[in-house]
Formats: sequence, C-alpha cells, structure tokens
Amino acid sequence: MCCDNLEEPLALMKMGLSVILVGHVNFLLGALVHGIVLRQINLHEKARGMGYAISNVVTLISGMMGVVVGILAIILSKNKKSKRLTWSLFSISLVSSLMAGGSTIGLFASLVKTIVNGGRMLLTHCHFPDAIDYSSVTNECPFDPTRVYSTTIILWVGLIVSCSIQMVFSARCLAACVKFLGLPGCP
Repeated sequence: MCCDNLEEPLALMKMGLSVILVGHVNFLLGALVHGIVLRQINLHEKARGMGYAISNVVTLISGMMGVVVGILAIILSKNKKSKRLTWSLFSISLVSSLMAGGSTIGLFASLVKTIVNGGRMLLTHCHFPDAIDYSSVTNECPFDPTRVYSTTIILWVGLIVSCSIQMVFSARCLAACVKFLGLPGCP
C-alpha cells in the first residue's frame, strides 16, 4: 500500500525528479545561509556558533544525498531488474532520509535557539545593546548587521520545510526499494 504507485516506472521517475529538485533547493538554501550569515560568525568560545555550522553542513550534505537518490531512482525506473542498483538506492535513500530528518531537527533547534536569544548569538561580535533593532553600519560591528536576523530566520524556515519534504520523498524511495527487494516491512 505504501509504495504501490512507485512500482510504475513513470511514477518512480517522477519521484526521482522531485527528489533531485528538493535536494538542489536544500543545497542552494544551505549555501545561502552559509554564505550570508554563517561566514560572519567566527567559531570560537565567545560566538558559540558551532551548532549553527554543524546543522548547516549536515543540510548541505543531505541536499547532495537527495540529488544522488533522485538520480538512482530515475535509473532504477528504467532498470528494475538490477539488484545492485536497487540495493544502492535502498542504502543511499536510507542515509538520505536519516540525514534529512537530522538536519530538520538541527535546523529547528538552531531556529528556536536564535529566536529565544533574540538573534544575539548571530551578532556576538557586535558591541551594541540591542543587536536586532540596530540598523546602521558603524565600527561597532565587523560586518553589516542589518537584516541578518530576519534573513537567517526566513532561510531556516525554508530549509526546515524542504528538508522535511526530502525526508518524506527519500523514505518513499526507500519503501519502494523494500518492495522491489521483497523485504518485509511494506505490505
């Protein structure tokens, strides 16, 4: 029941294309977060930004894994008899769905931590009392602090949504492989 429609070659190909698209979105949004926000945070004991960097790197790797899952699903849709290809998609979609779930949890934790701290963890190098409302560039901050908080929040929400979608799509490819291999678990 859970993977009946993915037994059709066209449905599996469409799922592969969808996973490729979502994987690219994850990778590009993660690169934007890293390039716009996280490059400003030095990873030392005062900044405490290591959690942000780790969740972002896991998201980048998860996006690349999603692209690989999509490519393998497209290839498998044309060659279902290959057990090697089916096992490859099984193992990589398992890793991809776990990484997407982990990055969703990590990004959500980073989002909550940032909202609770009022964005001050993102702007630890700036020396002014209210970092979020400060809207001018001065010598108080080594980078432009305007819109860092709102940009980060918006990008993280988009990443959380796209990582959740990738987790579901990768799990569907995993369920299809379970069905193709005849393993127990998919009725």
